[in-house]
Amino acid sequence: MSIKFYREHNLDKLFSVNQSTGPGILTFRLLSDAQISIHSPEELSTKLLDNKFKVDVDLNYHNHVDILFSIVEVDNDPLLQFETANVRGCRYLKEIPNGLMHAYPVYSTGACRLARNTERSYQQCGCVHPVRHISYEHLYCNYTGINCLVTYEGQKIKLGVDKANNDSCLPSCVESELTVVHTSMRRVPKQAKRGSLINIRMISLPTLRYRKNLLRNNLDLVVTVGGMLGLFFSASVLSLAEAFYLIIRQPNK
Repeated sequence: MSIKFYREHNLDKLFSVNQSTGPGILTFRLLSDAQISIHSPEELSTKLLDNKFKVDVDLNYHNHVDILFSIVEVDNDPLLQFETANVRGCRYLKEIPNGLMHAYPVYSTGACRLARNTERSYQQCGCVHPVRHISYEHLYCNYTGINCLVTYEGQKIKLGVDKANNDSCLPSCVESELTVVHTSMRRVPKQAKRGSLINIRMISLPTLRYRKNLLRNNLDLVVTVGGMLGLFFSASVLSLAEAFYLIIRQPNK
């Protein structure tokens, strides 16, 4: 078992942790206020990401931040890949939905939700916010379009329809389950270096692994139906033979 850390927008491995190296720790220093997000490599850090995975660092108040997290791995039955996404209830990384706004190289729940929101905003206002993916550049809004998007976002919040619309996105089949166990944010007096020291630490190597198994596939259905038909047909033949025997049998004298 090993856990891998990846470069942003690239699935090339930065480093990995395993039973030889022990739990991993990522240390860096922030020189300006920022928001730190903890998520799986295929996920996106957007406003749609759960707030429990986000930490806002203000350098005026925090110059030392420690974040501890745990992870539960997911293992899939190889037979699951031969079933449709609706049957298995999840999507693999390469199963990107068809659509104009799905511009990301791999599938994730966050990417799906962001694409759905972008598509609905485009249908409403005829343009896309300039902070979205560069592939939408030819659809970016002007000042009038941005005002339309702001009004539309306000209407969605007021009506509470955004969450219901996002529920149509299936989860990822390979996304690990992350839990932020503890977050410590403090100001250490008389720290020599500028900025804020950030430590993101895995509390331990994963001790649990979820496995998704396929309980029944089409072949199992064929075998079951065939067995039932075979049993019924055999019983019918035996009953017919017994009836024919009783008809032609000579009575005992």
